[in-house]
Amino acid sequence: MLDRYFVRFRLFPALFLIWFFPFAALGEGDALRVIPIVTEEYPPYEMSQPVNGLRGFDYEVLKEAFAQMGYRADVRFLPWRRALAYARKGDVAAILTCAHTEDREEFINFSDPISHFTSGFYMRADFQAERPTSLEDVSQVLVGSVGGYESFAELEAAGATPMVAPNTQSAVKMLQMARFNYLYLGRETTDFVIKQLGLEKAFRFQPIKTAPFYLCFSRKFRGSDKLRQEFNQALRLMRADGRYEAIHDKYR
Repeated sequence: MLDRYFVRFRLFPALFLIWFFPFAALGEGDALRVIPIVTEEYPPYEMSQPVNGLRGFDYEVLKEAFAQMGYRADVRFLPWRRALAYARKGDVAAILTCAHTEDREEFINFSDPISHFTSGFYMRADFQAERPTSLEDVSQVLVGSVGGYESFAELEAAGATPMVAPNTQSAVKMLQMARFNYLYLGRETTDFVIKQLGLEKAFRFQPIKTAPFYLCFSRKFRGSDKLRQEFNQALRLMRADGRYEAIHDKYR
């Protein structure tokens, strides 16, 4: 029994690599063609399972660009904090759809913008209060966001003590149950989640800013700077020939 335990323990790391990073089991030449990318469930940017036949506009742009580059993007969906940890260690080439923050510059090279997001505050439709126009307006009130997101860090930097939600769907439900009165998140993905939950009339939104999203390349992943340059070139070509716009048109 003890011998079986040790055999299982020794085999687990190898099995994990083959399951999570298929390129690790390939030959050296093939390994350069399969590129490990991580992201989280973040509709309508990327979705692990198709919704009405769609996988997300950033997901589709990534796949198209990498195919043009001669690579296969192997996209795996993880909790956001784990995705950041893998990128920090160089276990993956990049994180799909992430925002620029100063602390990420230490371990991330940012691509050209791949999409954008509109940050702002969600409030319950029946909540009677003035709409905030800045982050400082909610520094002394009940506010929430998703842990690990740029929006959460922004609230903390503005002097707020935000409540932590594990993901966007949970955050929306926490707002609905009045766990907090303001939810600070990106509009594009939150609106998608709200629609899926059938809660379109339950909330109102106050925009604060619009900013870009990037494909965030790990500085420690071998060849990542070359990949970033190739991706930027492919993205420029997709914008020029209309493929980028055609993908986004499907989500409007």
